[in-house]
Amino acid sequence: MNYTELIDPELKKNARTVPFNRFITATGNIYQGAAWHLSKCPPEIKKEVIVTEGYQGLPLKTSIFSPKDAEGSLPALIYAHGGAFAYKPSAYHKKLACIYAQKAGCRVFFTHYHLSPRYQYPAAYEDVLSLYRYVTEHAEELGVEADRIGIAGDSAGASLAALVCSRYKEENVKMPLFQMLVYPFTDGNMETDSMKQFTDTPLWNSQYMENMWTYYCGEDRALRSQAAPMHCPLPDVIPDTYIETAQYDCLHDEGILYGEKLKKAGAEVMINDTTGTYHGYDIVTDAQIVKDNVKKRLSFLQRKFNL
Repeated sequence: MNYTELIDPELKKNARTVPFNRFITATGNIYQGAAWHLSKCPPEIKKEVIVTEGYQGLPLKTSIFSPKDAEGSLPALIYAHGGAFAYKPSAYHKKLACIYAQKAGCRVFFTHYHLSPRYQYPAAYEDVLSLYRYVTEHAEELGVEADRIGIAGDSAGASLAALVCSRYKEENVKMPLFQMLVYPFTDGNMETDSMKQFTDTPLWNSQYMENMWTYYCGEDRALRSQAAPMHCPLPDVIPDTYIETAQYDCLHDEGILYGEKLKKAGAEVMINDTTGTYHGYDIVTDAQIVKDNVKKRLSFLQRKFNL
């Protein structure tokens, strides 16, 4: 299908299809890594890097973005980036992290988790969990308010954030203050209507999903249920939740369904079901529709941080 007449006009310039396979991710990560390092933070933001222990004791790098003029302890946002568990973060991830830090008045802990297919599940999950645990246990020395730590992510990163929020009791960590999930992966079954319909949408589509799950979980299809939040038992108390979906996205329905599951379990859930959008649409950071939806994310963050 030709989506150019359906999506928001400002998003058309990036509405292209990029194959998803081992060669493309390997070469793409060369570009992604360079773009991340070359992109600069605004003067209002200070960037630091820490290295902690992640999956199986491996070094885990985390970039910290903070308002430069902030004094004392701040709220914290643990952030896991998208990229099908296989791509490094991109320059637009860095730009958004800086916006969240500046506008929500928080320290953003942006984890560079270990990537598939070299590191399969649960590597990325264990990395995000270990960072969350580290920040909660070292809040004072990190300049973080221990009672105001939320977790967020986009796409694959959103699924990692959701797993932490559904497993915090069994992992013996403090419940996150909230979760912000932007067009999340939630279901490994690939059986929703949007998964069946959107086989050729820009940036990401259901044709790529099977490769993604194979890279992430190997040939063990049962492992997908452990790696996907939809199949995980929920705790008695669920963090307040923001879920954002994109209209022309194979993951659209599973995002909505996961929100409904959380609501039925008693969670406060805000669903921002965007229109004229595709998966990863916010890479066009100067588009008005992106600015409008980022404002909704910021409003959620500010409300939960009590700013």
